[in-house]
Amino acid sequence: MLEIAENVFIETDYDGVNVGAVRTRRGIIAIDVPSYPRQARDWAMRLHALSPRSVVYTILTDYHGDRILNARWLNAPVLAHEAVADRLRSYDKRYPQSLLESLASRNPELGRELSQSPVEHANMSFTGRMQLWKGGQEIQLFAAPGPTAGSVGVYLPDTGVMFTGDCVVAGMPPLLVEADTAVWQQTLQQIQNWPDPVHHIVPGRGKNGGLELVTAVSDYIQTMRQRLETHLAEQRPREEVQTYLPDFFHHSPDTRQSPEWLKKQVKLSLDHVYDEIQLTSGN
Repeated sequence: MLEIAENVFIETDYDGVNVGAVRTRRGIIAIDVPSYPRQARDWAMRLHALSPRSVVYTILTDYHGDRILNARWLNAPVLAHEAVADRLRSYDKRYPQSLLESLASRNPELGRELSQSPVEHANMSFTGRMQLWKGGQEIQLFAAPGPTAGSVGVYLPDTGVMFTGDCVVAGMPPLLVEADTAVWQQTLQQIQNWPDPVHHIVPGRGKNGGLELVTAVSDYIQTMRQRLETHLAEQRPREEVQTYLPDFFHHSPDTRQSPEWLKKQVKLSLDHVYDEIQLTSGN
């Protein structure tokens, strides 16, 4: 666990997603939850060590299985985008088996503990922006669409820390499997032009950094779109987009993501962005 600003803590070494915590006089505001039960329990104990008070809220930055499955371990009201709330409601009482199997396949050892636990529904949701004032801390939540319709970011004006969810990742390709890449680029531009100071970017996955992480994701998306726009203009077949895989697959040695899983995500991303461009261009 790293304290990157006063009372702002992050953990980027769990398998799956990054998690964060804001310590207030009233307790902890948690941002996302570790992807696997063992690590979620570990995080819950570490948060208790930060503050004797209970976790006040758990903010979920999207509806991917590796963020939502273990919210129960923090035993706190869930805040999320309305699209996340809708997705959780659609699961009725239990999470789909497909979510558990997907996560278990990425790390069979940690995945052994995954089970069809009761769904943690969102207690509060929003669509555009939401502000919290808790225990002397201001927390700003904002819609960050692009990776999913329910992606959100969290900005802490007192410290200039921004949690981006999967809108920004580091040391790995962005996950474009269900993306609206044009909207995603608009969200990245919004972050780059943020009206208040941004001293720390905490990506959804990978090591924290500064605004250079935002630029890297924007450049990646733009390059893929340009490559596939040319591919379509030349009327080349869809299956040939996989020849671009070496150009778009990369991962840092210290990333906590499975290289095999990442490679599969890039393959799916190429297909998705091809279809997205073809649909919007009317070809």
